[in-house]
Amino acid sequence: MPEDEAAWVEQLKAGDEEAVRELVRSYGGALVRFLGGMTGGAAEAEDLAQEALIRLLEHAREFRGESSLKTYLFRIAHNLALNFLASAPRRHEVFPEEMPDQPSAAPAPGQQVQASEDAERLRSAMARLPPQQRAVVMLRIWQDLSFKEIASALSLAEGTAKAHYFFALRNMRRLMEAAP
Repeated sequence: MPEDEAAWVEQLKAGDEEAVRELVRSYGGALVRFLGGMTGGAAEAEDLAQEALIRLLEHAREFRGESSLKTYLFRIAHNLALNFLASAPRRHEVFPEEMPDQPSAAPAPGQQVQASEDAERLRSAMARLPPQQRAVVMLRIWQDLSFKEIASALSLAEGTAKAHYFFALRNMRRLMEAAP
Protein backbone atom coordinates (compact mmCIF):
# COMPACT_ATOMS: atom_id res chain seq x y z
CA MET A 1 0.00 0.00 0.00
CA PRO A 2 1.36 3.44 -0.84
CA GLU A 3 2.63 5.59 2.03
CA ASP A 4 0.32 8.52 1.30
CA GLU A 5 -3.23 7.15 1.21
CA ALA A 6 -4.75 10.53 0.33
CA ALA A 7 -2.55 10.77 -2.78
CA TRP A 8 -3.38 7.17 -3.66
CA VAL A 9 -7.11 7.89 -3.36
CA GLU A 10 -6.72 10.90 -5.66
CA GLN A 11 -4.94 8.68 -8.19
CA LEU A 12 -7.79 6.15 -7.96
CA LYS A 13 -10.35 8.92 -8.44
CA ALA A 14 -8.47 10.03 -11.54
CA GLY A 15 -8.52 6.47 -12.91
CA ASP A 16 -4.75 5.95 -12.72
CA GLU A 17 -4.10 2.37 -13.91
CA GLU A 18 -1.05 1.85 -11.69
CA ALA A 19 -3.06 2.95 -8.64
CA VAL A 20 -5.74 0.41 -9.59
CA ARG A 21 -3.11 -2.35 -9.94
CA GLU A 22 -1.73 -1.40 -6.52
CA LEU A 23 -5.25 -1.56 -5.06
CA VAL A 24 -5.67 -5.11 -6.37
CA ARG A 25 -2.18 -6.13 -5.18
CA SER A 26 -2.72 -4.62 -1.75
CA TYR A 27 -6.21 -5.87 -0.98
CA GLY A 28 -7.28 -8.48 -3.54
CA GLY A 29 -6.06 -11.53 -1.62
CA ALA A 30 -7.39 -10.30 1.72
CA LEU A 31 -10.79 -9.62 0.16
CA VAL A 32 -10.98 -13.10 -1.35
CA ARG A 33 -10.07 -14.71 2.00
CA PHE A 34 -12.61 -12.60 3.88
CA LEU A 35 -15.37 -13.24 1.36
CA GLY A 36 -14.50 -16.93 1.17
CA GLY A 37 -15.01 -17.14 4.90
CA MET A 38 -18.28 -15.27 4.67
CA THR A 39 -19.76 -17.14 1.69
CA GLY A 40 -18.04 -20.52 1.87
CA GLY A 41 -17.20 -20.71 -1.80
CA ALA A 42 -13.99 -19.86 -3.61
CA ALA A 43 -15.71 -18.93 -6.88
CA GLU A 44 -18.25 -16.76 -5.07
CA ALA A 45 -15.48 -15.11 -3.06
CA GLU A 46 -13.50 -14.23 -6.18
CA ASP A 47 -16.60 -12.88 -7.92
CA LEU A 48 -17.61 -10.80 -4.91
CA ALA A 49 -14.05 -9.51 -4.40
CA GLN A 50 -13.98 -8.38 -8.00
CA GLU A 51 -17.40 -6.75 -7.55
CA ALA A 52 -16.19 -4.98 -4.39
CA LEU A 53 -13.15 -3.58 -6.19
CA ILE A 54 -15.29 -2.46 -9.13
CA ARG A 55 -17.77 -0.75 -6.83
CA LEU A 56 -14.97 1.00 -4.98
CA LEU A 57 -13.58 2.30 -8.28
CA GLU A 58 -17.03 3.32 -9.54
CA HIS A 59 -17.69 5.26 -6.33
CA ALA A 60 -14.14 6.46 -5.62
CA ARG A 61 -15.20 10.08 -6.16
CA GLU A 62 -17.68 9.72 -3.28
CA PHE A 63 -15.01 8.49 -0.83
CA ARG A 64 -14.66 11.23 1.77
CA GLY A 65 -11.78 9.77 3.77
CA GLU A 66 -13.79 9.38 6.98
CA SER A 67 -12.29 5.91 7.28
CA SER A 68 -9.29 4.28 5.69
CA LEU A 69 -9.59 3.00 2.15
CA LYS A 70 -9.16 -0.53 3.52
CA THR A 71 -12.10 -0.29 5.90
CA TYR A 72 -14.22 1.34 3.18
CA LEU A 73 -13.40 -1.55 0.85
CA PHE A 74 -14.20 -4.14 3.51
CA ARG A 75 -17.52 -2.37 4.18
CA ILE A 76 -18.41 -2.79 0.51
CA ALA A 77 -17.29 -6.45 0.61
CA HIS A 78 -19.26 -7.14 3.79
CA ASN A 79 -22.44 -5.67 2.31
CA LEU A 80 -21.98 -7.77 -0.83
CA ALA A 81 -21.49 -10.89 1.30
CA LEU A 82 -24.62 -10.20 3.33
CA ASN A 83 -26.62 -9.67 0.14
CA PHE A 84 -25.21 -12.90 -1.28
CA LEU A 85 -26.09 -14.85 1.89
CA ALA A 86 -29.61 -13.41 1.93
CA SER A 87 -30.29 -14.26 -1.72
CA ALA A 88 -28.54 -17.60 -2.22
CA PRO A 89 -29.18 -20.92 -0.49
CA ARG A 90 -26.23 -22.21 1.46
CA ARG A 91 -24.55 -24.74 -0.74
CA HIS A 92 -21.08 -24.62 0.72
CA GLU A 93 -19.26 -24.78 3.97
CA VAL A 94 -19.03 -21.25 5.27
CA PHE A 95 -15.39 -21.36 6.29
CA PRO A 96 -12.39 -21.92 4.03
CA GLU A 97 -10.45 -25.16 4.23
CA GLU A 98 -7.15 -23.42 4.76
CA MET A 99 -6.46 -20.93 7.50
CA PRO A 100 -4.07 -18.21 6.37
CA ASP A 101 -0.72 -17.70 8.03
CA GLN A 102 -0.55 -21.12 9.64
CA PRO A 103 2.89 -22.21 10.89
CA SER A 104 4.71 -24.26 8.27
CA ALA A 105 6.57 -26.63 10.62
CA ALA A 106 5.31 -30.19 10.15
CA PRO A 107 3.77 -31.59 13.35
CA ALA A 108 4.19 -35.19 14.48
CA PRO A 109 1.58 -37.64 13.05
CA GLY A 110 -0.46 -37.71 16.27
CA GLN A 111 -0.42 -33.94 16.36
CA GLN A 112 -1.53 -33.82 12.72
CA VAL A 113 -4.64 -35.85 13.51
CA GLN A 114 -5.47 -33.67 16.51
CA ALA A 115 -4.79 -30.49 14.54
CA SER A 116 -7.03 -31.74 11.73
CA GLU A 117 -9.83 -32.53 14.18
CA ASP A 118 -9.41 -29.16 15.89
CA ALA A 119 -9.45 -27.34 12.53
CA GLU A 120 -12.65 -29.16 11.54
CA ARG A 121 -14.33 -28.21 14.83
CA LEU A 122 -13.19 -24.62 14.33
CA ARG A 123 -14.53 -24.53 10.75
CA SER A 124 -17.82 -26.00 11.91
CA ALA A 125 -18.12 -23.50 14.76
CA MET A 126 -17.32 -20.55 12.47
CA ALA A 127 -19.89 -21.77 9.94
CA ARG A 128 -22.58 -21.73 12.61
CA LEU A 129 -21.93 -18.17 13.78
CA PRO A 130 -24.29 -15.43 12.65
CA PRO A 131 -22.76 -13.56 9.68
CA GLN A 132 -22.08 -10.38 11.67
CA GLN A 133 -20.16 -12.26 14.38
CA ARG A 134 -18.28 -14.27 11.74
CA ALA A 135 -17.30 -11.04 9.94
CA VAL A 136 -15.98 -9.43 13.14
CA VAL A 137 -13.89 -12.49 14.02
CA MET A 138 -12.47 -12.73 10.52
CA LEU A 139 -11.59 -9.05 10.32
CA ARG A 140 -10.03 -9.07 13.78
CA ILE A 141 -8.03 -12.29 13.48
CA TRP A 142 -7.33 -12.67 9.76
CA GLN A 143 -7.06 -9.02 8.73
CA ASP A 144 -5.69 -7.75 12.06
CA LEU A 145 -8.06 -4.78 12.04
CA SER A 146 -8.60 -2.82 15.22
CA PHE A 147 -12.11 -2.71 16.69
CA LYS A 148 -12.35 0.89 15.52
CA GLU A 149 -11.54 -0.19 11.95
CA ILE A 150 -13.95 -3.13 12.17
CA ALA A 151 -16.69 -0.83 13.41
CA SER A 152 -16.07 1.47 10.47
CA ALA A 153 -15.97 -1.40 7.96
CA LEU A 154 -19.20 -2.93 9.23
CA SER A 155 -21.03 0.32 10.03
CA LEU A 156 -21.22 -0.51 13.73
CA ALA A 157 -20.39 1.27 16.95
CA GLU A 158 -16.99 0.22 18.28
CA GLY A 159 -18.60 -1.22 21.41
CA THR A 160 -20.95 -3.28 19.24
CA ALA A 161 -17.99 -4.69 17.29
CA LYS A 162 -16.35 -5.67 20.58
CA ALA A 163 -19.58 -7.28 21.78
CA HIS A 164 -19.93 -9.26 18.54
CA TYR A 165 -16.34 -10.48 18.99
CA PHE A 166 -16.91 -11.45 22.62
CA PHE A 167 -20.12 -13.35 21.83
CA ALA A 168 -18.58 -14.97 18.75
CA LEU A 169 -15.66 -16.33 20.77
CA ARG A 170 -18.02 -17.51 23.50
CA ASN A 171 -20.28 -19.20 20.94
CA MET A 172 -17.33 -20.81 19.17
CA ARG A 173 -15.94 -22.15 22.45
CA ARG A 174 -19.35 -23.62 23.32
CA LEU A 175 -19.79 -25.13 19.86
CA MET A 176 -16.29 -26.60 19.81
CA GLU A 177 -16.69 -28.14 23.26
CA ALA A 178 -20.02 -29.68 22.26
CA ALA A 179 -18.55 -31.18 19.05
CA PRO A 180 -17.69 -34.89 19.22
